[in-house]
Amino acid sequence: MTAGRGDRAAPPASDGHWEVRFADAASAKGWDSLTQQARENTYRAWITMSTGPGPATETSRHHRLKGSLAHGTHRGQTCEQ
Repeated sequence: MTAGRGDRAAPPASDGHWEVRFADAASAKGWDSLTQQARENTYRAWITMSTGPGPATETSRHHRLKGSLAHGTHRGQTCEQ
């Protein structure tokens, strides 16, 4: 079965860590494609998202999303993206 919206990105999170879940089927498909192309980097990204999902320090390659992409709504609560 193909992963879709709300499904957990494997592997399962350990105690005290965040669960990484897909926002939609396109995200799941993209994640699967990334794991096939860059397995180690995708795993490191998963570790970063599951252990410290808060805002990262900005660098020349990493910056906060802007405009309408800066925030999203999850279960009626506005969250940073």
